[in-house]
Amino acid sequence: MAQLSAFLKHDDVGRITADDLVAWKDSLVAAGLAAKTIRESRLAPVRAILRWGVDNRRLAENPAERITISVKQKPGQGKRGFTEAEARVILDAAAIEKDAVRRWVPWVCAFTEGRLSEVCQLRVEDIVEIEGTSALRFDADAGSLKNIGSERTIPLHSALIAAGFLEFVSSRNAGPLFPELSPDKFGKRGGNGTKVLGRWVRDLGLKDPRLAPNHSWRHRFKTLARNHGLAPDIADAITGHSHRSVGDRYGEYDLSAMKRELEKLPGIPVSLPQT
Repeated sequence: MAQLSAFLKHDDVGRITADDLVAWKDSLVAAGLAAKTIRESRLAPVRAILRWGVDNRRLAENPAERITISVKQKPGQGKRGFTEAEARVILDAAAIEKDAVRRWVPWVCAFTEGRLSEVCQLRVEDIVEIEGTSALRFDADAGSLKNIGSERTIPLHSALIAAGFLEFVSSRNAGPLFPELSPDKFGKRGGNGTKVLGRWVRDLGLKDPRLAPNHSWRHRFKTLARNHGLAPDIADAITGHSHRSVGDRYGEYDLSAMKRELEKLPGIPVSLPQT
């Protein structure tokens, strides 16, 4: 909003027109910003704030409502999940790491399908046992989450338990599970976690630009979910994605049902000793 105000040379939201916003968008394109950045980090928040103004009778209309920008991916630029071989490279390397972040964040991402930002802000108290099932909570009290569906409790895959994750959790003091990660300027541990693990994964030789060193675990999960016949609505509940139909929003997703589906996914045998 400060950038928009500077461009318009005034801060009176009631004077903003659709033509103003188109001109601002064009200036951002001319400045070299990526279309996705313009859409998600500039236009979307302005649209949301102006929509609030309309909903609360502060504005007669939202001039940003129909202002958007096309985000087209060129062939070969789409993101993909890790292959089995790539996943093994990462988890093999993580298994002998002494640094807690590089040791455990990739493993948790691989077997819980959590977003890296969610995993990095976990607290010791977020790893729980519910009716005999070890589980992990992605809780808004630990830090900001992407949306309402992101706040969820999911069971731990047996491969993660066998790797010694619960013993690691028991060895940590109460509070952040990864205190080694200092919060970034936005107060998020995931910001620095993305940088640390992104560089580390690239240093392992995984240079394909279609790989997102941290988010490709979630792409991989969706592929495996299809290949191994996971119930689509439960797979969405595990990943925190929006439900596909109104019917999927009814009822609860019990931990036992999630555990049953999650265990359909095979573990990743590592060739190096785990610590």
